[in-house]
Amino acid sequence: MKKLTLMLAIALPLLFQFSELNAQSTKNTIYVVQTQYVKSTMDSTERATLASILEEYHTKVIMKNELVLSEKTMWHFWTEDSRELVSISEYADWSSIEKAGDRSAELEKQAWPDSKQRSEFMKKMSGYFSHHKDAIYNGLPKLSK
Repeated sequence: MKKLTLMLAIALPLLFQFSELNAQSTKNTIYVVQTQYVKSTMDSTERATLASILEEYHTKVIMKNELVLSEKTMWHFWTEDSRELVSISEYADWSSIEKAGDRSAELEKQAWPDSKQRSEFMKKMSGYFSHHKDAIYNGLPKLSK
């Protein structure tokens, strides 16, 4: 069973990579998936506060960043540990990912011109999370709905 799992883990990405080379489909995009872990289980008031902070950042920065094609953020819904907050951001290509970080920094300065207020907001937002992990994916356009 372990050999089969290992073989599938190696073969499936290669299969998808080669099939993509031959595909005559729409332009592919790149997705960045960031999973953040809330420090502890939150009650509904704390969740609402965090959601409000994230919404403010989303409105003032993400929605104005033309290099981010789309972004979705989701709470972990079902299991005994629901501390995960997952954001999926879509970019046209690798260089857009790199440029989007710089653009977000510019937009943060516009949204919170006072550096002390900006720093306090970012500290408050990041204060809810203990750690995070990132992953970068290449989409398969023929498997999109």
